[in-house]
Amino acid sequence: MEDKRKLRFILIAFALLLIVGIVGYMILLKVNFVDALYMTVITISTVGFGEIGTTSELSEIFSVFMIFLGVGIVGYAFTTVVAMFVEGKVVDLWKGNKMDKKISALNGHYIICGSGELAEVIIEKFIDENLNFVVITDNREALDSYSHHNILVIEGHSTEENILEKAGIEKAKGLISALDSEVDNIVTVLTARNLNKEIYIIANSTSKSGSDKLIKVGANKTLSAIEISGKRMASLMIKPNIISFLDVVTRIGDVELDLEEVIVKKGSYLENKNLIEAQIPKKTGLIVLAIKKFEDSRMLFNPPVNYTFKIGDVLIVLGREDQVDKLRNLGDELN
Repeated sequence: MEDKRKLRFILIAFALLLIVGIVGYMILLKVNFVDALYMTVITISTVGFGEIGTTSELSEIFSVFMIFLGVGIVGYAFTTVVAMFVEGKVVDLWKGNKMDKKISALNGHYIICGSGELAEVIIEKFIDENLNFVVITDNREALDSYSHHNILVIEGHSTEENILEKAGIEKAKGLISALDSEVDNIVTVLTARNLNKEIYIIANSTSKSGSDKLIKVGANKTLSAIEISGKRMASLMIKPNIISFLDVVTRIGDVELDLEEVIVKKGSYLENKNLIEAQIPKKTGLIVLAIKKFEDSRMLFNPPVNYTFKIGDVLIVLGREDQVDKLRNLGDELN
């Protein structure tokens, strides 16, 4: 961040001033390191307790040069630090260091690239799902807003390797590139894929040809917000009753239903049971819409009642969050 760069500049400037002063006085006054350090400190601080060694015109000119440099650097450092305290940026820097530690400790998290309206919708959904994620943005307003709402955020461009590495790309589970520029999305996907061959990447396509390009450079899936919105608007006009039905299915009064994934794990209640034996609607109230088979990744819509669940199968169910949790913990409840 800009404030970190300012503090880093001040520290480097002070260090260089000390080095120049020490070396200069050691040569000009022919004194040892400690005496040269003493001369440098009293000169740049303008204290003037007393000079050491035999002075000359050259050493005096050097002292004047050191005084001007010292006053300039000290003045800049003082005004910068005071301004940071007044604006509360010192606290922000402390929070930034704390945030960096949290990000470096993440594992199996998600990375969201972008800060536009599309990215904000994604962020809200991830917050609702209580998922671990990091946002990468170069938008100063969005950066301040996210950090003040305790959202892990990194300032920079997701097209750069060092920024993705800072976000923990090697340990991340998935990445969403929701940038406004097609080129930036392509470069982000390409860079992320080179850094992590296994990460699942979804990218926003802003043009029809962009989807193919994004897939070629490493995206697993692409979506076009414009295309999805256009098709939905057309469907609302052509088939309003069907769209209204879908809206009702996913929101009934104050009770919100959602599509969820439930994975069949070893030793779970669902292992080696078929749909009839599992009695999922009766025990949980969920509707099983489809099953993604683990063996061939084929999707079975409206699966047959005699289908036997295998470890690794994924159930696509419709229902409330508490019903989904009940299904996932069904075996524990029955034991």
